[in-house]
Amino acid sequence: MADTLTKLRPDRDLQCYYFQPSAIAALSGASATGFTLSGTWRQQFDWAVVEWNRDNTFEHPMLRNLPDGDLSGITLSYQETRTNCIPMDSDLYPTVDWPSLRIWADPGTGEQVYYVKLMNYAKPAAGSYVPATATMTLGGTPTTGDYIGVSFLSEQYNYQLYGTDTIDSAITQLAAAVNSFSPTMSATASGSSITLTYLGTKTGSSTTGASGNRLGVYGFVSGAGTEQWVTPSAQFSGGQSPTAWGVTLPFGTLTDVNGVAVPTNAVRKMRWTYAADLQAGSFVRSEFWVEVTQWSVTGSNLTYSVSGPGSVRIEDNSSQIVYSGAWTQAVGNFSGSTIHYTTENGDSLTCSYTFGAAHSLYLGTRITYNSGTVSVSVDGQAAVMVNLLYAGEDVLVRHLLEDLAAGAHTVTITYTGPAGSYFYFDFLEMAMPAQTLPVPATNGKVTLATDWDTEHSQVLAAERTAWILDSLGFAGRANHYAGALWFYELTSPGNVYASGTVTFGGTPVFGQTTTITLDGTAISHLNNIGDTAETLALAFEFLINYNSTGVWAQASGATLTIVSRTMGSAGNAMTLATSGGGTGFTVTVSGATLTGGVDGTWLTDLTATPRMNRAARDWHTAYFTALKGYGIDVAAAFSTELGNGDPSVSAGIGQRYLSGDPVLVNTPALQTNFSPQSRAYWQEVYLEMAGLQASAGVTPYLQFGEVQWWYFPELDAQGNPTGMTFYDAYTTSTFEAQYGKTMAQILTNTADPSATPDEAAFLPSLIGAHTAAIRAYVQATYPSCRFEVLYPPDVNNYALTQVINYPTGDWTPANLTCLKTENFGFTLGRNLDLVRAAIEGGYAAAFPPAQRSHLVGISDASTPWLKESEIALGDALESVVLFALDQYCLIGYSTPLAAPPRRSLQLG
Repeated sequence: MADTLTKLRPDRDLQCYYFQPSAIAALSGASATGFTLSGTWRQQFDWAVVEWNRDNTFEHPMLRNLPDGDLSGITLSYQETRTNCIPMDSDLYPTVDWPSLRIWADPGTGEQVYYVKLMNYAKPAAGSYVPATATMTLGGTPTTGDYIGVSFLSEQYNYQLYGTDTIDSAITQLAAAVNSFSPTMSATASGSSITLTYLGTKTGSSTTGASGNRLGVYGFVSGAGTEQWVTPSAQFSGGQSPTAWGVTLPFGTLTDVNGVAVPTNAVRKMRWTYAADLQAGSFVRSEFWVEVTQWSVTGSNLTYSVSGPGSVRIEDNSSQIVYSGAWTQAVGNFSGSTIHYTTENGDSLTCSYTFGAAHSLYLGTRITYNSGTVSVSVDGQAAVMVNLLYAGEDVLVRHLLEDLAAGAHTVTITYTGPAGSYFYFDFLEMAMPAQTLPVPATNGKVTLATDWDTEHSQVLAAERTAWILDSLGFAGRANHYAGALWFYELTSPGNVYASGTVTFGGTPVFGQTTTITLDGTAISHLNNIGDTAETLALAFEFLINYNSTGVWAQASGATLTIVSRTMGSAGNAMTLATSGGGTGFTVTVSGATLTGGVDGTWLTDLTATPRMNRAARDWHTAYFTALKGYGIDVAAAFSTELGNGDPSVSAGIGQRYLSGDPVLVNTPALQTNFSPQSRAYWQEVYLEMAGLQASAGVTPYLQFGEVQWWYFPELDAQGNPTGMTFYDAYTTSTFEAQYGKTMAQILTNTADPSATPDEAAFLPSLIGAHTAAIRAYVQATYPSCRFEVLYPPDVNNYALTQVINYPTGDWTPANLTCLKTENFGFTLGRNLDLVRAAIEGGYAAAFPPAQRSHLVGISDASTPWLKESEIALGDALESVVLFALDQYCLIGYSTPLAAPPRRSLQLG
């Protein structure tokens, strides 16, 4: 059924990003009425954002909306619940922009960022404020003339006992003092106990709620000291804030934090920001989620247009484009797979074309942090300047040049500098705006591979990625690579937080001020009549922990330890100073800065339960559910690559070269081995993925994606091979135990396997044992789970690797539902003879067509990938997979797939 695109629809029009590498986040459960953002925080300053962007760079050109930044007629409303995130109403200093909706918009004088405080447009939707409280109990016996008191924040209240006072009456008088003079607190007395309630302000209703739980209070006495606080200090608790917020954003009348009207008729992008909730001590990894419901977009100008039927792109390599100057062509994920660029002032291009209908003319280009300005002249009219320099950006966009009538037109674009910066030319597009999306024919044999290491899966809502597949007509069995870089949990065991100490000595001078200065920020305490060195340490612990987002503190006796919240050596830069000592009282710091911070390395947590992180679990469950809804079967793949795998010998999970070096590939990732340590990890990962598929109602289907020994040798400085990858401790020791000798030194992948027959028999047996053990482990829980192997004949096109990378005893039609081949190297080499041989011969020949599939690389539009697909389809394989979705969309291949060109030629 034909579809239309509307603005700000979560499952079509939003994406998420996060602070890398420590955070991970993903969108799932997305629909027209809401979504969930979930993931893991791994350090205190982690954040994630949900973004709307006018310049949609994700969908295929057939589905991609034309850029439209006019939101001025729209009102957006939604409800939001956050868990383990800084609350919307928090009074903490915003280390990241969590209090605001940031809007990048142009008021006509150049783009600016506007900060719209969300609390100004929010109301509680569930729950209510409950103030935090703390109770202190006084014991002992009263002595006339003694003082008792409590101190919190920068406030101090005391009462001097009279001859008739009891402990209970003194507490009553102390509570009265708080009630009479505190601007933030109320107090009630009950016998010998005083309960403090943190209101934040005594004018109107309290809105401190959960924020008050960061507050602490301590008690003091002065004089004979026959009175004692039963507990010297207390942490406030019990504070609650609304659990959900309703937000209404009338874009036509939004104002920023300075009261400036936001030009929402010219918005480029917007971001909602979520941040890790403040923890009381050194950060402990935590899962988070944000549930957004009742999402409603109303008003005018809601519908996007797309380039409808009849629209045309003139690519950068077309003969219609005439270049003048020093231009360079690059190949990659650009429209048509190429782009031209120049850095020279005055370089230009001209295009003349004739178009039979009125149309909108767009420039396909790249806005970046190091681009410049171009002048554009259409049909000899006065040139218009277009600025392509955007700080912090690198995005392929379409820029509207002009709406033109039918007929002949000439466009001239000239780079105006600055010299050394860049102008990228990708295409000119004659767009025929339409609001209804086309509905291509469905192809039940072909699909696009998806990859959670790419933004076309990871940053999009799972439902959006599935929708793209279905909307492009690809209904063949989906092939989803769960990735090598982001699906797992991380730990940083080597990290040490920087710290420093402040030691108080002697007796504080009543009425004087003691100050600790952290990185230029002064934190002060007015010394109470009953203060001691120990109570000052407590006072500063409470002051720092209530107010500071950069450090946390803990008192132990008269010593205050201050710990950076910033990980590793960066915390060593925080300065530390004090003032306020004097006769009989000292304040001593450990040094001029915090010290001892040591950088750790983020490593895969091999023992985390579950192994897959929250973002990966939620996204994949939603993805499988969405595909099932479209009637599309799916296999999920892992390889041996692990992005943050521990390369140490002690971890024992890495393949190692003959030199002992770990095998690190340019993913970047560690190539894991086939040891028990590695197998135990992968068994749990595969089992969890099967569980996610089953929970989505899908019969589990898992792929061993290139689960083999790495294909190439280590090279020395001169490029000579120095050893293959078979020499981790488990492999070498197991070989020696089995054969009673040391493994031979195999230097290169071109070695003759017959020269080392024992090694040639042993090495594939480890792969076979590995995959068999994983299958058995998963099928013990999910007996119907299906398995396939992805085997690449191109990188295994050597006698040695053909032997050691294919365990013939385990990878059989009886054990595997499917054998999938891939030939990226052959495809890029344009060798269809090798392509055909790999699809039809070798190990694939042992599998009937119904148990075979083929993966086709489509990264270069000039290769014969379409012919390769036709060969695979002609062999009646179960499915043909194009790798991958992102390249298919960014390059903009014809949809439905064009038939390969056919020609006849008479010779002689």
